[in-house]
Amino acid sequence: MCTCEKGFQAADCSQRTCPFGLAHVDIPKGDLDFSNTISDANSLKVLSSTVFPYGTTEGFPRMVDSAGNIIPESAHEVAECSAKGICDRITGMCQCMPGYEGAACQRASCPDESNMDAEAIKSFNSKVGGLLAQKGDSSAAKDVRSLGTSVQTPFPVPCSGHGTCRTIQELAFLDHENLYTLWDKDSTMGCYCDSGYSGPACADRMCPYGIDPLYTDDATVRVSQQTIRFKTSDSNVLSGVYSLVFYDVFGEDYRTRALNLSPTGVFNSINHCDEVVEALKSLPNGVVQDVGCSQVAFNTNFGFRYTLTFTKNPGKLKEVKVDQYIDGSRPTIGVASGTYTVTVHTKVNGEFVDYFPDRCDGLRIKILADSANADDSWTAATVRPGSLGYISGVNAPLTSAEQRILKACLGDSDWDPNNNIEVANWDTGAVVEASGITPDQFYMLGAFPHAIKVVPVETTAGYDKFKYGELHLVYYDPTATNKEFRVANLNNGYNLPSEAIESYLYTTKGTVQQLGYGIDSEISDNSASGASSTRIVGYFSKGENKIFTNYDTSCENNPSAGQKNHKCVEKGDLLFIIDGCWAPGDLTAGSINPIFGGTEVYNCADSTVVNYNTGNLYTVTKIHRREYDAASDRLGPTNTIDVSVDPTLKRYVNYNVIEVDANLGWDGLMGDPENSNTAQDDTTWSDNTGIVTLFHFTPSKVNSFEYVSQCSNRGLCNPTDGVCRCFRGYTGNDCSVQSVLAK
Repeated sequence: MCTCEKGFQAADCSQRTCPFGLAHVDIPKGDLDFSNTISDANSLKVLSSTVFPYGTTEGFPRMVDSAGNIIPESAHEVAECSAKGICDRITGMCQCMPGYEGAACQRASCPDESNMDAEAIKSFNSKVGGLLAQKGDSSAAKDVRSLGTSVQTPFPVPCSGHGTCRTIQELAFLDHENLYTLWDKDSTMGCYCDSGYSGPACADRMCPYGIDPLYTDDATVRVSQQTIRFKTSDSNVLSGVYSLVFYDVFGEDYRTRALNLSPTGVFNSINHCDEVVEALKSLPNGVVQDVGCSQVAFNTNFGFRYTLTFTKNPGKLKEVKVDQYIDGSRPTIGVASGTYTVTVHTKVNGEFVDYFPDRCDGLRIKILADSANADDSWTAATVRPGSLGYISGVNAPLTSAEQRILKACLGDSDWDPNNNIEVANWDTGAVVEASGITPDQFYMLGAFPHAIKVVPVETTAGYDKFKYGELHLVYYDPTATNKEFRVANLNNGYNLPSEAIESYLYTTKGTVQQLGYGIDSEISDNSASGASSTRIVGYFSKGENKIFTNYDTSCENNPSAGQKNHKCVEKGDLLFIIDGCWAPGDLTAGSINPIFGGTEVYNCADSTVVNYNTGNLYTVTKIHRREYDAASDRLGPTNTIDVSVDPTLKRYVNYNVIEVDANLGWDGLMGDPENSNTAQDDTTWSDNTGIVTLFHFTPSKVNSFEYVSQCSNRGLCNPTDGVCRCFRGYTGNDCSVQSVLAK
């Protein structure tokens, strides 16, 4: 009996063994020991064979976990030619099935715009038929040879020459550095297309994006507004040069020439905004045809910030990048003394889709801060975290008739029409909280608040179609007389109707849910001074896109029962991250279980210090847990820290991370570790976490409107040449211009 060398088999060792790889599809080997039964993964057969020296199984493969336990009904064991090819026993090389490649057929082929020609297909089938004939299976050989051109073959040029072929693990990493670690991380392949190309094979050219001209008849457009900030610690020390990297709607990057810096934002009598605008409009291909710019200096020569408004680049744009290393590894920005910081954040997120398309007919409103006009101090009776302002009529409080209209427009907020109230058939969006032994009850932002968009009326001074709609979260407080419709976030500090902007109000059929954690399914009432529902809160830094939350909010790690997220978060989800002047909690006299948020307004002494323009919708790009570090509180968000005993004990829950698609323009504050001598903090949730409450938004599938699209919804994109074929009456390279002469 022959004992074959490695790589050979058969009775006389004359046949070659082909390479092995993880099986794309496992194939049961059948009754190997002729026992008339198929054994399970616990039973190994054909031990000491040439191909399987340690044996194999007849049905499911024998696979074990890290503890050595057998995993029943598992898959993707190693197999010759990865179970997607036929081994040529003469050469020991795998003849891969169409769509697979590699020495062991271990990976899928990337597609191309066209298949191989018929002769190549016939050639492949002939090879496979020949191998089957060598095995003596003449019938199968005949069948394969007769397939002709019906079998698809591997594609000749991956990704049509307009992209690169990457593993699924690489594609995940290229998408905001996400991780993919499943069995096929190195075998499933896909095309990573060059900018301006799309489709599975990167064969389709994309057409110019534009704004639907009919959309702006009764609504305004949210285009990207991005703020770049240069701040120094000392006065009159900033100098140097940098360049801006601009990304168009397809993701292509363009770099400006060097831009000069000065402490005031004026260099050689030229405002920095003017220099930036000229540089952006000089980029190749006219990629930035027009851009607005406004600039503000910090104190006295401590730097400046400027905001760019991309009116001719609609849609959601990636944030610009400040390159301060244009000479290589040496920074080209400097200060004569002290330090400097450079940040970029999104003031207004551009959008493709309007989730708030329904105008509340018969109603015009104003958004007011709930503060005194004399000194901007808060109205103590009605202002609390997430309740900073209110909806007013144009010249006076909303009338009863206007309130009825608004209630009907707001409608349902929680997916459940059965719990709606009143003739208006609506939800209040509120929750009742209480504190004290003799509880004081008050209304706060609830589990399912309403979301609205307010758009200036056409007669507003300086009105144009780019006067973007402001997004607000709203709930109803019946105890706030003449101010019942409470607004959680503000875009300005106007507290008189004569100051504020007259606006239309738009609503959504989408659903906002305040993120929470516990055994319940949503934030619930706490009307008897018990323990409040636990909210998901976070903290973050200005100019960053990472939010550190108190609990792991990912759907992947969300338990099916017990303590869990009320609404888990996945990549691609939408979040409201607003400044509601969130508070760390309040240990009021006699309170057994401090209420969430408390009655104080944290870090907002009055309405002038609120972070405005926080009504943005952010898209989750990544959600993960990071490694612990020296600042991590490994005991979790319920741990109580008393820094009055030892200040070095200060730790935070800094390992649950949500990343979003734009940098935030304000600091989301941390809670204060408990100081038993002075603090009035809730010792159950904010000692070691952030205090910013997060809200999940689920868009409606029936009344969202995509108004920024290829060819502006007024033409068809030809994927061959990337040119719009405009409908009659529309013209322009993106079909966004109406014309009676256009055919």
